[in-house]
Amino acid sequence: MKKLLLTITALGLTASALLAQTVNVPAEHKNIVVKEKTYLKNGKRLSPAGRGADDVSTWYNYTLSYEEDALLGTKLSTFVSFIYPDTTGYIVYADSSKVKSGFHVVGSCFDPKDSTFLATGEKVLTKFNPYTLDSLQWTQFYVRQLDSVNLGAGKVAVVDTVFIQYFNATGLDISAYVYQGQTARHWWGRPTEANYSAKTLLNSKAVKTDTLLLTADWADSVALNGPNTTFFGRPVQNYVGLKAGTVSTAAITNNVVAWSMVFKPMVKTKLGDTLIAYNGANWTKKYNMFGVRLASLANHDQNLPYNTRINNSFITNFEVRYGQTVSIFKSYLSGTIFGNSIFLPHYAHITTSNLSDNSIAENMISGAVVYPNPAAVDASVDVVFNLGSASAVAARILDMNGREIKAFDSKTFGVGQQVLNLSTEGLSKGMYMVVLESTSGKATSMLNIQ
Repeated sequence: MKKLLLTITALGLTASALLAQTVNVPAEHKNIVVKEKTYLKNGKRLSPAGRGADDVSTWYNYTLSYEEDALLGTKLSTFVSFIYPDTTGYIVYADSSKVKSGFHVVGSCFDPKDSTFLATGEKVLTKFNPYTLDSLQWTQFYVRQLDSVNLGAGKVAVVDTVFIQYFNATGLDISAYVYQGQTARHWWGRPTEANYSAKTLLNSKAVKTDTLLLTADWADSVALNGPNTTFFGRPVQNYVGLKAGTVSTAAITNNVVAWSMVFKPMVKTKLGDTLIAYNGANWTKKYNMFGVRLASLANHDQNLPYNTRINNSFITNFEVRYGQTVSIFKSYLSGTIFGNSIFLPHYAHITTSNLSDNSIAENMISGAVVYPNPAAVDASVDVVFNLGSASAVAARILDMNGREIKAFDSKTFGVGQQVLNLSTEGLSKGMYMVVLESTSGKATSMLNIQ
């Protein structure tokens, strides 16, 4: 369904925005090859590295999990999206059409409470699990066409810059928007809009900012042959060391983290310049470009109806900024508002000190924490619990007098922390008990329907 008019609801404030076009990805941008070897940032250089086999269980990749869960194995279509600080340069496509270059900022939120991760075997955390975002890995496409520039006193090497900013809950806005004519609320997160600078494209609420100096070492090979252009990207891994905020009495969104990227070329385009031409045309000015791999699926919306699943990308709109009047979208837009949602595929490596299967007594079921709580009528909740041994788990909802109101078919789960999704359809407002039962025992939690 194409999303045409959105009503943005943010912590009690409401605004309307006419936007939400379908993202039309030109075929040229899909012609990519990604090297298998991962490169680790080591000072100013990139060194080959790899994700060790012993680390695989602690790497999260939302897009892979989403493909297996919501899309039932259907793969998202990936493409190169160039990040540029202004929309003064043009990309000329094979049919000679011209489009101004892209987003100024791209980024993504990470929420380990999302049961979507179960589809690929990752652990699902609760808001009570402290963790550290150790590392991030993404795919870059650094097209370097300009190695030196004459500054009057002679030629100097071109050094471009990428800024990567990291945010915890103290620097994030997490809210919901409602499509006009609908009642469902769709949640998303982004860095605080009040601290975003449309001039620098950076956000002052970042916990940490990495500066990547792009020299010739960072350049990826590219075959510039008109419509047959192929981009060769490489996975890049960056150490983060960001502690997610987690307090037992804090909001459900308190352990969401986010990251964003901004590209600042040393030599910038002027209005009307050509960045790249896929139609075989020659151009006299050469510029460097930095892109990342994004993903989407035609006619598919990623809907996030729960504030326990804040795994969305965010971008800034195309704007002509230098000396020009910018649009009303001076800040972040959710990747979920487009007719085909935008994803930023990446791996997030996390470490948590209290999510060990060894701490769960054998043949025990424990935990049973319900999210969101309070919950809405005719919605659904996730019940997070721990199992000491693999077993079938059945769920029941009881009223406060112990009468069974609703029962659910049993499902088999393995050892460790698990998530069971339960519908609240048909329940009236009030207090209930959620009871999980298995051969390992029984666990109970309260549920408030409002």
